[in-house]
Amino acid sequence: MPRERRFYQLFDQHVTATVAAAQLLREGVNEPLSMPAKQAAIKDLEHQGDEVTHELVRTLHRTFVTPFDREDIYALASGLDDVLDYIEEIADTVALYKIETISPPALEMVDLIAQAVGELQQGVAKLEQLKGIERHGIEVHRLENLGDTASRQAIASLFAGGHDALEVIKLKEFFTLLEDALDRCEDVANILEAITIKNA
Repeated sequence: MPRERRFYQLFDQHVTATVAAAQLLREGVNEPLSMPAKQAAIKDLEHQGDEVTHELVRTLHRTFVTPFDREDIYALASGLDDVLDYIEEIADTVALYKIETISPPALEMVDLIAQAVGELQQGVAKLEQLKGIERHGIEVHRLENLGDTASRQAIASLFAGGHDALEVIKLKEFFTLLEDALDRCEDVANILEAITIKNA
């Protein structure tokens, strides 16, 4: 396989692992008793993602002519890796903090993450042709805005009373992680859009 074509294959492998991890996270928060098993599977996918990222960097170093700018290849690889890292951290946080009841806003945000990652996968699939990527970016931005609203409302309700101080600290950090994951999805969407504009 030509090295130039290899980049698209590796990006597809990484985003496929990320989609699988997001789906496992969604299943885990909807069935908290299954979270330990889901957490282990997500960790395996995160290791796979790390290997793909390393291979992307190695391929970048040994390829003279790249399909688009080197800095954009590196930024996209790093961005996808960050999204998968956040998904793993969210699953770890549920287990470590022993969050046994996942609130409706948190369930909504996990679902938004899974949807956003699915949009990124569709965008990455169109990277070689550089056509039709923009609409997936627009959808990721919409999902991220919904996540911001859900997070603000959930955190406000934490401070409205009815929770002990330790619970507030734990859940606020949890919601911040969920929001950060969506923010990183938006960053990746922006990278995809930038690649499209530069190479149009």
